[in-house]
Amino acid sequence: MREKFETEVVIIGGGMTGTGLLRDLALRGIKTILVEQFDLGHGTSTRNHGLLHSGGRYAVKDKEAAIECYRENIILKKTVPGSIEHTGGLFVKIPEDPDDYVHKWVNMCNETGIPVEKISLEEAFMQEPYLNKRAEAVYRVPDASVDPFTMLTDVAADALNRGAGLLTYHTVSRIETKNAEVSYVVARDRYTGVEKEIHAPVIVNASGPWGAYIAKLAQIPLKVINNKGMLTVLNHRINKQVINRLRMPGDADIFVPAHDVTIFGTTGRNVEKPDDTSLEREEFKQMVEDGKALIPNLSNIRSIRAFSGSRPLFEEEGEKDLSGRNVTRGMALLDHEKREGLKGFITITGGKLTTFRYMAEKTADLICEKLGLHQGCLTQEIAVPPRQSKEFLKHPSLPALAKKKLCSWAGINNSQIHSNLEEDNRVVCECEQVTWAEIQLYINQSNHFNLEDLRRRTRLGMGPCQGSYCYHRTAALAVEKEGVSGEEAAEALTDGMDKRKKGMNVVAHGATDRQLKMMEGVTAVSLGIKKGGKAHV
Repeated sequence: MREKFETEVVIIGGGMTGTGLLRDLALRGIKTILVEQFDLGHGTSTRNHGLLHSGGRYAVKDKEAAIECYRENIILKKTVPGSIEHTGGLFVKIPEDPDDYVHKWVNMCNETGIPVEKISLEEAFMQEPYLNKRAEAVYRVPDASVDPFTMLTDVAADALNRGAGLLTYHTVSRIETKNAEVSYVVARDRYTGVEKEIHAPVIVNASGPWGAYIAKLAQIPLKVINNKGMLTVLNHRINKQVINRLRMPGDADIFVPAHDVTIFGTTGRNVEKPDDTSLEREEFKQMVEDGKALIPNLSNIRSIRAFSGSRPLFEEEGEKDLSGRNVTRGMALLDHEKREGLKGFITITGGKLTTFRYMAEKTADLICEKLGLHQGCLTQEIAVPPRQSKEFLKHPSLPALAKKKLCSWAGINNSQIHSNLEEDNRVVCECEQVTWAEIQLYINQSNHFNLEDLRRRTRLGMGPCQGSYCYHRTAALAVEKEGVSGEEAAEALTDGMDKRKKGMNVVAHGATDRQLKMMEGVTAVSLGIKKGGKAHV
């Protein structure tokens, strides 16, 4: 039997844009259900360098995107402070970069209102000792570092508190239309196979790289360029501030400090499939070689792992340049009633992590127009509750949503974790200091056991050992203490370890190669798992 529900808006896609829209609509009092095919942030939103743009990167090539980035930079620092580190950023000119670009860049930053301060080379080298001593000029901008994992969690939690519905691990298989108007969405539970039929007068396609596929379900043609970028995680934090190369944006020109590591990248290659997260060793080697222009000692700094994700870029059919680098980083808000005559269908795509709130605001404004409502946006004023506050996640709303089968996702606040620490405060992941108390709460409030989901929530396995020990411990404890079946734990362990090894393989040399061999030895000797085999817990 197919379960049927009614709401005002259905959002397809649980990245930062879709989640931001869910919260915006919840603040406006509009009934909304978000449907995501995997976990929140499975796609592009957690596969990036975690930069809160000042706008400086796009000042010359994309003025509107630069203005949007700087404005949102200021707003997000006030409204989502728990996920942002005020690192500041540097733009560095080296001899190989054109002299005339610096003058043009400074002028455009001034024109767009982005604060720029030239600092002495001596000061720059003192602050960032790894920086290339051949640098000719250094400018400071208000870049910052974002933790996209906590930002997604916190924004989603606040939306749920305000009555929103959220279905993770539900794949949209059908968008039904009638008389040139959207009618309902069919979403299938990836674990149980149960289908849900969700009726709504407005359906929003916020699925990023999957945008063309979702549009096709509604029989709407849409061209989305999936521009895949590779990044790598350095095993310690080599820079205090974001370091950018002062030239037109290109490959291997940015270093972003994140927690105790640095994220370096990125590349840009167009790919056909939205879920193409493949990694190539030659691409990694070339990226490191290019990155030496900013950090000459880069090849001697250990890379823990590499990862990749696709940027969803939109251009109208007929545009000449579809290479990826020259496509605008601005958002594209498409009203398919005006474009193709399908009432109630909207696509929001493009943009940046930095501009997710603004993208949500403009999309929500269009939704209100279509629903005949006049509620204004509140996300630029109302902050996401800090993680330690009582308001972060009031679970009385979640059980009610779960009973209605409109919530298949759980978040936890710090007070819940601390109260659980009294019972079991053992550290399961030494690298990231993740305790069993924290993991246990997520397991208890989740519909399935998935180590990668736990990683996104707690940073389990994100440290130098890449889950070599903590994934095994977590799987074993889940069976022993939480009643997770051995088969389910074994499947989660095999899947989790395979994903960790994928990112390590492409950078495997020196210490990382030894780490990978040790990881394989642990699984082979301790658990009897041969390469490519399955775990037994």
